[in-house]
Amino acid sequence: MKKSLRQTAMAYRNRLQPEEINSLSQEISASLITLLQTFQPCTVGLFYPTRGEPNVLAIMNNLALKGFRWALPVCCESPTGPFLKFAQFAPDMEMELGRYNIPVPKSKSWVQPEVLLVPCLAFHRAGARLGYGAGWYDRTLSQMPAKPVTVGVAYAITETKDNFSEQHDELLDYLLTEREFIFTRSGAS
Repeated sequence: MKKSLRQTAMAYRNRLQPEEINSLSQEISASLITLLQTFQPCTVGLFYPTRGEPNVLAIMNNLALKGFRWALPVCCESPTGPFLKFAQFAPDMEMELGRYNIPVPKSKSWVQPEVLLVPCLAFHRAGARLGYGAGWYDRTLSQMPAKPVTVGVAYAITETKDNFSEQHDELLDYLLTEREFIFTRSGAS
C-alpha cells in the first residue's frame, strides 16, 4: 500500500510547475506563520525543500516570528543506525551539500527543536505521514528524549482516505496544507 501511495504522490509532485509549487508554498507558509505565533519563540526545525516539496523557508524572514530560532536536519550515522541531528540555521549561512545532495549548514551548531516541521509525501488526517521510505524522521523522533511538537507539511491533494500507519510510525501532532490546518491528536500542546 505504501509503495503505491508513494508513487501516486511523487507523480503529482512531478507534474507541478515551479510557479504552482511557489503559490502552494506561499499559502502553506501563511498558515504556518499563524500556527507558530501560538507558540512562544522557540527553535523550529525546518526542512530544505527537495523533490517538489513545499518551500516554507521564507517564514524565517517574517517579522511576526522575530525571536524564533531555526534549524535544518542533517543526516548522521551512529552505532545504532542513521538518524537526524538539527543544525542551527539562518538565511545568510554558508551551506554545503549533505546526504542526498540536500543543503545543510556548513558550520554546525547542534540544537534541539521544540517544534519540528516534517515534509510529507502523503498523509492521513489521523497524523500518519508517508515519507520516502528510509525512516529518518520516525527513527529520530522515537529516539528523542524530549519529543518536539510535530507539524506535517503537505499538499492537500496527497491526503489518503486509508490510514496506512504502522506500529513503528511516529504520528504527527498537526498537519498543514494549502487548504487547511488539521489538529490530529489530543496529546499536542
